Amino acid sequence: MNLREAFLNYCETNEFEINENQLNIIDDLKKFYNENFRQNFLTKIFKKREIRAGYYLVGDVGVGKTMILNFFFNKLNEKKLRLHFNEFMINFHDFIFKNRNKENAIDYFVKDLNKRAQIIYFDEFQVTNIVDAMILGKLFKKIFESKIKIIFSSNIRIKDLYKDGLQRDQFIPFIEILKENSHEKKLSINDDYRSSKNNDLERFLYPIDQSNNFKFNKFFRKITKNKNKTIKTLEIKGRKVQIENF
Repeated sequence: MNLREAFLNYCETNEFEINENQLNIIDDLKKFYNENFRQNFLTKIFKKREIRAGYYLVGDVGVGKTMILNFFFNKLNEKKLRLHFNEFMINFHDFIFKNRNKENAIDYFVKDLNKRAQIIYFDEFQVTNIVDAMILGKLFKKIFESKIKIIFSSNIRIKDLYKDGLQRDQFIPFIEILKENSHEKKLSINDDYRSSKNNDLERFLYPIDQSNNFKFNKFFRKITKNKNKTIKTLEIKGRKVQIENF
């Protein structure tokens, strides 16, 4: 598939402004797809760089990460799953609990996952739970070994995941596994993208569209910059839920 051309048509149809940085990510996703799903005998022999099964797209709120990865994901014909990471980990812990009497329960979980998906998409990826942090290294090592492809969107660089978290030393192996197995790419935008010199004077944004959504997110990032963030843990129906407050 000509991914760039399809993306340009998609932007035109939805009246999205074209951003060169976004187009570069589209081209990079095409390379990622070809490396993992379209290899032939010769490319396997002569490929110089190691093939990585993970694609980690990082950037600020409002730059278009989710829009781009949703577009890419929807174009895939392979077996695929799109999950919020919290949902994925809840399913994992439920599976482990139900199979707690089995040895190597993680192996069984990954085998089951492999039957359902060749590629998984985690949107808004972050780690805030100490229980998750301690198990992710083993889990994702098995996932990558099983040749499942993973794409992530996140506001946080890989090296900064779970920063200042409890017992972070036990989380470092996961960071190293993610770095080793993933292409980490940053999507950024110019300060004047979809903006004008009069934006600071605007108090009402209408209609609800991509351009005004960008302006709102930019304003929100500005007023919350350097603000302290706290995480509260609530227990709802026996499950712990974490809520972020500024």
